[in-house]
Amino acid sequence: MLKLLCSSSILAVLLLSACQPPVTFTEPQPKDGAALSGFPQRIQGKYMRTEDSTFLRISANSMIRIYDFNEKIHLNDLDSTEQIIGDSLYDLNTNTGKLIQFEGDSIVMHEHEIDTLFIISKLNVLKKYKGYYFVNIYNQDKNWEVKKLGFSHSKLFLSSINSKQELEQLKAMTISTQDTMPYVFSLTRRQFKKFVRDEGFRHTEEYLKVGN
Repeated sequence: MLKLLCSSSILAVLLLSACQPPVTFTEPQPKDGAALSGFPQRIQGKYMRTEDSTFLRISANSMIRIYDFNEKIHLNDLDSTEQIIGDSLYDLNTNTGKLIQFEGDSIVMHEHEIDTLFIISKLNVLKKYKGYYFVNIYNQDKNWEVKKLGFSHSKLFLSSINSKQELEQLKAMTISTQDTMPYVFSLTRRQFKKFVRDEGFRHTEEYLKVGN
């Protein structure tokens, strides 16, 4: 079922997913741990985020996020480069149109966005530690963004690092004096394990499994 969401909240989510991560690592984490060849069959499938209509699909070698929602826009908020012709909203710059529905003094159009979060490769590395899966995503600065996957029954928890408290933990652990983003850390295997135990990866999205 599609959930009607305001455009500002969805755009904020899309922008957050596209932003450069605040914390990266010089090596895939946990350090020296063996890389996995793929996600196990039991956790593969389609998951829906509990707070909206965002989906996460995990295959044997990839993790893809799917935004599937209706965007509602008041007619007064349309840009000067947008024009309604019949049942479509046209972008005059690109000469492309999207089907719309009228709802009072607003229009509603369906949006479908696909964001490939992770594909296993020689550089994008999947590891496991203490029941958690860690996806290590290689970036253009030749460092790795790390996300943590946890599972409990039919629920999936996707966690990342983006709080000031976590940053201070990592700085203290490595005696870092960095003061600009992105922060790059080099951790030993023991230091990373301690960071995980001390409630690292605080920002968590909760998903419910809805299909295979």
